[in-house]
Amino acid sequence: MKDIQEKIEEIKKELRDAPEDASLLNELGIGHHILGEYDQAVEAYQKSLKQNPDDFKVHFNLANTFFEQEKIDKAINHYLDALDIQADYVPALNNLAHVYQLADKPNKARELFEYITKIEPEDPMGFFNLGDHHLQSNNTIEAGRCYKKVIELDPEFHEAYNNIGFMLKHLEQYEEAISYFKQCLEIAPDYEPAQKDLRACKEALQNS
Repeated sequence: MKDIQEKIEEIKKELRDAPEDASLLNELGIGHHILGEYDQAVEAYQKSLKQNPDDFKVHFNLANTFFEQEKIDKAINHYLDALDIQADYVPALNNLAHVYQLADKPNKARELFEYITKIEPEDPMGFFNLGDHHLQSNNTIEAGRCYKKVIELDPEFHEAYNNIGFMLKHLEQYEEAISYFKQCLEIAPDYEPAQKDLRACKEALQNS
């Protein structure tokens, strides 16, 4: 954090000579955000946008800061501003989908998660996030399809194996669940959720 503070001081010195430099103001906002100084971050981002209102990444950064401040409506507005400028900007699409999920707007969240998989069909993370959305909505069939697609795209994506195992465990299909937890742990031996659920499945089989 000391390095971040030093960087902030350097940026402030540069801003004395160029107080309207939008890029420097954005960097200043990023530094304050990392330190949890959200009010200062908002101020810097807003000054940056005053100079360059069409910078979608600054809108995105400002939205993230508003989210940390639990100012959800403002966060949504700036994610949407970013997407108005750059419609396929996946970080904004993804974060906005998560915000909609938290705001109990599952249909809007699903639309965005699905859209991400269409514009980035080779990115396993998009399918993983869509799978998590379906899992939270208790749509285990679609969640399973998404997680299997993740594994197809990236066989080393250990969380996908774990989440399939998690669903099978709750369906009391313990032997199949154990298989997935073992595959997860072959990739990530220290992954605690899989370790814990693997033990639980083995105990359930012993007691059945």
